Amino acid sequence: MAKKERDPEAIAIGQRIRQARLARRLTLEKLAEAADTSIQFLSQVEKGEQHMTMIKFGRLAKALGVSSDYLLFGSERSLGTAQLAAEYLAALSPVDRSMVTKLVLELQGLMDATAPEG
Repeated sequence: MAKKERDPEAIAIGQRIRQARLARRLTLEKLAEAADTSIQFLSQVEKGEQHMTMIKFGRLAKALGVSSDYLLFGSERSLGTAQLAAEYLAALSPVDRSMVTKLVLELQGLMDATAPEG
């Protein structure tokens, strides 16, 4: 039986994941725990042998503290505050996202109430 050919893009993504993990001095075990996945799965992803769902991909980017653009394309560009916030919110559960949204709206109300007139 022939060995399955690995996708070059999956290999490149896996390499960026590994580089980000090592740069943050995380073990496979610590990253797997933070991303709510298994060590074996994460090891296969780093080697380009396994693909991820979008949910796992988002959890992994969040756990590594990198953008999805970086993992997908190797983009080193600096993300704006709004985009970082959007990526963070997208990775949250619906319940957590709702809580954060309510908190931001309450904060906006407080800021509006204490802002000087004019």
